[in-house]
Amino acid sequence: MKFSSLPFLNVVGKKGRSSSLFVFSVLLSFSLFGGALMLSSLRNGLKSLERRLGADIIVVPYEARTKVSADTILAQGNRTFFYMPKSALDKVLAVEGVEKVSPQVYMCTMNAGCCSISLQLVGFDPRTDFTIQPWVRQTFSGTLQTGEILIGSKVNLSASGKLKFFDQLWTIAAQLDETGTGLDNAVFANMETIALMAKAAEKIGWPLADRKYSDKMISTIMVKAKDGYDIDDVASLIQRKVRKTQAVKAKSMTSAIADSLASFSKIIAVLSVVIWLLCLVMLIVVSTLITGERKKEFAVFRVMGASEKKLSRLVMAESLLLNAAGGVCGTALASLCIFPFHSLIKNAIGLPFLLPKAAVMTALALLSLAASVFFGCMASSFSARSISKVDAGAVIRDGN
Repeated sequence: MKFSSLPFLNVVGKKGRSSSLFVFSVLLSFSLFGGALMLSSLRNGLKSLERRLGADIIVVPYEARTKVSADTILAQGNRTFFYMPKSALDKVLAVEGVEKVSPQVYMCTMNAGCCSISLQLVGFDPRTDFTIQPWVRQTFSGTLQTGEILIGSKVNLSASGKLKFFDQLWTIAAQLDETGTGLDNAVFANMETIALMAKAAEKIGWPLADRKYSDKMISTIMVKAKDGYDIDDVASLIQRKVRKTQAVKAKSMTSAIADSLASFSKIIAVLSVVIWLLCLVMLIVVSTLITGERKKEFAVFRVMGASEKKLSRLVMAESLLLNAAGGVCGTALASLCIFPFHSLIKNAIGLPFLLPKAAVMTALALLSLAASVFFGCMASSFSARSISKVDAGAVIRDGN
């Protein structure tokens, strides 16, 4: 038997001894990769939300309670609707410091037989829009026609290529890329299509608002401020000049989400570090105890002529095999817990959650695996050093 084959034979032959080290190695890599993936997904979600918002200021009817309504649509995908006169659009554009404006209309479908699914409808004007179209162009390069819709990544794409809302069929032009926000559960259409939907909804008796919707009504005005103007000052000026509206900075709308995300990220980071430290300590303790029980085995090797360095390499080789296997399993387990259920995780935490790209996830997995193997072997190095203190003759004589 070659000495080089002993590490593998010891790991396989001593299943009880190996399993304890293997379990802690799995937990170590699970906490490293799982924590890193969760934190990366939350940061991606917030960045995606900021990109999708795209405006400096959002103007809505005063009674809409902007921050609540916009946050719930963007972060959680809650369905809502509120309206104000379309004439407010020109008034906002006339305010000093405003560069461009674009309207949006919010509607929601019914959870009934007249509709394929209950979700948020968002109408936008392709001629003036500067918030939705940059995202749309990543998937759809054509011109959105009347009667066509764009669906979010979480909306089921039907085999017929159509969805039914208010007893009417609407053609799906494209399915948009995932954002990790509530917009993934929304449907987008131009203003003409939204007007047709509103008429179809009225025919079946679906109340669109406390004030009846018409093509002269809008829900929000997305505002881009001119360079050199203070956004706070522009928002205050809009609110003074355009009555019965509320102008809110986009950054302030996402600040509450950012604060919640920061708090949740801290919890994940602390839990990951605590689990990692506990696993590392337990690996050191278990490795030390196992090495202590193997004194007689090491003493026999020493009598047979094996050097201290050779025995140390034996321990480190066994540790490398176990931690590599545990690292792979822990990383795979974290993947199985997060990848298939990331939509459920997003709904549970109520925050933007967007998995990183494949290349980033692969890099995180490899780094976590490498770190797990490194720290696992580092824990075993304490045991490897203790081999040099073994008195082979005394151990064999005493039988310990």
